[in-house]
Amino acid sequence: LFRSAELVLETAMLIDRDQLEQWLGCFADECSYTVMPRENRERNLPVALIGCPSRAVLTDRITVLRQASKYNPHYDRHILGPTQILSADDSGITAETNFTIIQTTLEGTSKLFVAGCYEDRIVFKSGAAKLKDRVVLLDTFAVPNLIATPL
Repeated sequence: LFRSAELVLETAMLIDRDQLEQWLGCFADECSYTVMPRENRERNLPVALIGCPSRAVLTDRITVLRQASKYNPHYDRHILGPTQILSADDSGITAETNFTIIQTTLEGTSKLFVAGCYEDRIVFKSGAAKLKDRVVLLDTFAVPNLIATPL
């Protein structure tokens, strides 16, 4: 269970350090990554802000971000709550972690970017914890800027 909380922390730290290629290594070979507003979940609407149904799509997103995208340069800082294990069985762990992300511009202005909860399905491969599925559930649909970097 400790490895699960460490994995969640590692994913946040890798994003904050702009080590997005290493962040990809936190995911299992078969995985998904979805960013969804709470309103859509509550209304049973499957529409997501970002949907990466496979590791290949997730990898493509990082490649495009590095090579082709123009977005507001910034620094991210994740503030994480404790990881709560909701269930554990032979196939893995289901966990939730509350988060906020502060974005700081290159000029030094910091502001709250988003708040929400990670809903993670974590599996263990050769003793290593990996994300099988991550839903980034945002508290609001109103995101102040473009979501360029992973949350």
